Amino acid sequence: MSNLSARHFHDEDAAFSYVEASLWPNGPVCSHCGEKVRVGRMGGSATRKGLHKCYACRKQFTVRQGTIFESSHVPLHVWLQAIYLISGSKKGISSHQLARTLDLTVKTAWFLSHRIREAMREGDLAPFGQGGGAVEVDETYIGRKKGMPIRGAYHHKMAVLGLVDRESGRARLFHVEQASGRNIQPIVLENLSREARLMTDESYIYRGIGRQFAEHSSVMHTTKSMCAGT
Repeated sequence: MSNLSARHFHDEDAAFSYVEASLWPNGPVCSHCGEKVRVGRMGGSATRKGLHKCYACRKQFTVRQGTIFESSHVPLHVWLQAIYLISGSKKGISSHQLARTLDLTVKTAWFLSHRIREAMREGDLAPFGQGGGAVEVDETYIGRKKGMPIRGAYHHKMAVLGLVDRESGRARLFHVEQASGRNIQPIVLENLSREARLMTDESYIYRGIGRQFAEHSSVMHTTKSMCAGT
C-alpha cells in the first residue's frame, strides 16, 4: 500500500480530521478571538464540513481559516495530495504535471502550487526593497525540459526567475513555465515593495512591471550602461 492510499488523501471528512489534529492538537481554537473552551462543532446535513462555532464571539470558522486553504473551493483532500506531491518531489513538479496527476485545470494547479511553495519558503517573508532599496530581477535558463530535443538558444531549457535584494544580499528563485510578463509580474509584485528601485535588463517583459514601482532602471547588456526605464 502506498502513502497516497491513506484515507485523508481521498476522503474529505478524514482530511478535515487529519488537518485539525495537526493544527489543533488540544482541540479547536477560534480563528477570530482565540477562544479554546467555548467552541462547538456545527451539525446538520446542510452544514459545511468542519464548521465550528465560537460561543464567545458568536462567529463560525473552520480549520481552513488562517491557512493556505482559506478562500479556496478546492477540496481539502486534494490540497493534501498536492502538498504530498510537491514536498516529496526531489526535483520539483510543474503546475502542468500537477494538473495532469490530480485531474485539475492548469490554473487551479498553479494556484495550489504557488500557495504551497509560499508556505514552504524559508527565512524572512518580508518583501524586498523596503525603504527604496535596490532589487535586481532577471531570468535565466538551466537544465533541459523533459522530452524536449536540444535546440539552439534556450528553448529546450527550464526558465528560472531570480530576485536579489542589494541591501541584504538575500535571493529568491522561482521556476516559471515561460519567461513572460504574464508569468513573471505576479511573482515580482508579490515579493517586492512598491517603493523598491527595480533593476532589470532591457527585456520587454519588464516594461509593464517597471511602471508599478517608484523607480525602474535597466541595463543594456550590449553596452553595459544604465538607461532610464519606461
